[in-house]
Amino acid sequence: MQSRNTQNLSSQNETQRSDKHLILAILGWTLWFFATPSAASLPVSNAPVETQYAGLTEQRALYTKALRMIDQRNWRGLRRLREELSDYPLYPYLQYADLTANMSVPRRAEIADYLDSNADSVLAYRLRSKWLGYLAKRGQWTNYLTYYRDEEATTARRCQFHIAQYHRQQRAAAIAGGLELWTVENSQPRQCNALFDILIRHDKIDDQHAWQRFQLALLANNYSLARYTRQFMTAPATRRRAETFYQLDRQPTSFNKGLDSLADEPQAAAIVAQSLRHTAARNPQQAIKNWQRAQQRITLTDTDTAALISALVKGLIKVGDQQQADTYLQQHSAIINTHRDGDVIEWRIRHALKAQNWPDVLRWIDTLSAKRQQRSAWRYWRIRSLENRPQSESNDRLRLTRELALERDFYGFLASEKLQQKYSFNHRPLQVDEATSARVGAMPALLRARELYFHQFIIEANREWHAATREFVQVEWLAAASLTHQWQWHSRAIMAMARAQYWDDIVIRFPLAYQTSLVRAAQSSGVASATLFAIARQESAFERRATSSAGAIGLLQIMPATARETARKFAIPYRNKMQLRDIETNLPIGSQYYKSLLRRFDNNRILATAAYNAGPDRVAKWLARSRGELPFDIWVELIPFKETRGYVTNVLMYSAIYSHRLGIDTPMLQASERARLL
Repeated sequence: MQSRNTQNLSSQNETQRSDKHLILAILGWTLWFFATPSAASLPVSNAPVETQYAGLTEQRALYTKALRMIDQRNWRGLRRLREELSDYPLYPYLQYADLTANMSVPRRAEIADYLDSNADSVLAYRLRSKWLGYLAKRGQWTNYLTYYRDEEATTARRCQFHIAQYHRQQRAAAIAGGLELWTVENSQPRQCNALFDILIRHDKIDDQHAWQRFQLALLANNYSLARYTRQFMTAPATRRRAETFYQLDRQPTSFNKGLDSLADEPQAAAIVAQSLRHTAARNPQQAIKNWQRAQQRITLTDTDTAALISALVKGLIKVGDQQQADTYLQQHSAIINTHRDGDVIEWRIRHALKAQNWPDVLRWIDTLSAKRQQRSAWRYWRIRSLENRPQSESNDRLRLTRELALERDFYGFLASEKLQQKYSFNHRPLQVDEATSARVGAMPALLRARELYFHQFIIEANREWHAATREFVQVEWLAAASLTHQWQWHSRAIMAMARAQYWDDIVIRFPLAYQTSLVRAAQSSGVASATLFAIARQESAFERRATSSAGAIGLLQIMPATARETARKFAIPYRNKMQLRDIETNLPIGSQYYKSLLRRFDNNRILATAAYNAGPDRVAKWLARSRGELPFDIWVELIPFKETRGYVTNVLMYSAIYSHRLGIDTPMLQASERARLL
């Protein structure tokens, strides 16, 4: 939970897209929570990971003992103990801990042997990076060149590589590499400063490089960097070109002058397009005039034209010129569908929904590409439009509604309710080939991932899992899904099902994870268990140590400030944010916070769920804007943030699935939630 500015055709619409978005979220958790926790802070879990060979229990206990030795920096004891673990999947982690904590140039042979023995592994990559950083810090440039691998290098390591070249008489290559790294649209890591100082000291950044970086920065809207690069422009003509380009982008009144002087420049079309987009948002009529003038001198790409039309349509409607906006949109609908997936057409449909202008809703749905029209949302809104068109055929509406009711998603469930029939859950259990499952389960990286997950080193487990599955094909993804489901590593099982594009096993995709604790928290707070399951599934996919880029933590993704306030209000023991990784703290706080949102919004789960994602004050503003005039489905469709809109539809739909899984089978929305105008 966090405030953000912010998932036959059967069963492959909303649930499919939501789990694709979840893949990105899970990857984000892995990247953002990068630091390795101390062994002492991670007690051994009782997670029921399946034991697959004799002695595993004893080896796990020995590994826990080894972790304590690492925390105590008892390296001599560790070296003795680890020999008893030489065939344990996590043996390389004990070697890695020793090598990184006691890194030195005399140990380079040991490091080289480790890198060779564990080639292409997560730890080899991390050890090489740490080793290169160690060597660079100490000016060990010959060794740096020996151990550097460009295919594994970060930008920081690449910069240090060129510094090493410079100090080892490879100056031409160092300068060429440095210029390539300097001439980019963004600022580079601090490790590159020394390399760029070399370029400056030797006067290697000339007008051409400065001009190229200036244009790249300007097109990336990185105006501070664009201004910075002008100090490297020595020719007055280059400085004048840069100033004209800058004003062309930033000052629409300078458009004609800039266009006349720069029309023949290679990047002119891209910068003109950017200037037109910026102007369209503020002054669409001026943007139209500027575009008409520009068309005499330059030709925009279809991609740039589509982006410009999108900005123009929104700008024109904002100032009340809907007729002209619709004319432009209709004329350019083909490139909007091709280059922008129909995004501004969908925006225009929602604008028509706001006015409940049903003929316009139908018109613009028909303007979408045939593929886009098949999305459940637009199939639903076609049905709603036909319901509000007196001359429409009832048989057509019934056919469309029956077809949509086959879908396992928010709109499919709404269609089922129209027909007063049960939801289509479409459960089809996964069948996995035993030989493939055995082969995948025996992969060293996946064994390491399993053991790391058992010991609750979640981030390290995630890294190993990603390394193991990098080249998987569908049958292997399915095997991985089955295995991780057995291990109760639910986020990976859900992710694997999405990667395999297998959507119909709702037992794996919607597990009853942490059921005892979750039901207890639901009963204590007065929140429906199915709703709480749905929020946990959407927020973290049951990754209880998940940490988002915004700082939300744990199963229900709670912000620390919200946790403090809620814990104080409901007398829940709470000391610091690390406790939010514990489900026995996270679930009570998150469920009580959600209950407080229900109280604030008259027990309406649509509003409370939107508030859980985007914040209650935003939801209050949206309600004030809609003035109690919109049916619930239109209000949801008009939520300004795409993320929150998807969040609300997912949680409501997931709650229906979890209600079914719990044997309750309550409707997705209560009668009061459906009836209330928002």
